[in-house]
Amino acid sequence: MSEKKLSDDAVGWMYNRYIKDDPERIAHLELVRRQGDLAQQIYDIRTTLHMTREQLAEFSDLTPETIEDLEESDYDGDWDEAIKKVNIGFRNWFTNVILPVARMKPEDYSVGVGAG
Repeated sequence: MSEKKLSDDAVGWMYNRYIKDDPERIAHLELVRRQGDLAQQIYDIRTTLHMTREQLAEFSDLTPETIEDLEESDYDGDWDEAIKKVNIGFRNWFTNVILPVARMKPEDYSVGVGAG
């Protein structure tokens, strides 16, 4: 039997044993899955934009530790409020960092190159 099959069997057994037919546990599992998805999205967007956690924290009015906790699905605060701030941070980064560079003229790219 393959490793994947054993893993699937174990997950199925645990679900049936500990979660199945318990609405409260099902709701908690769904919450944890959503938070995990959000955590991965925050990390993916931040790294795609070449942002550090410190930069995202600065632009979103959060601490770098909060960004780390969010990305690791280990945040104990209000997820909805934190996600709103992260969204604002991404928009601020785009407005203040990405757009100014995009608006530069080609001759501005070589400022300081070959001078002297």
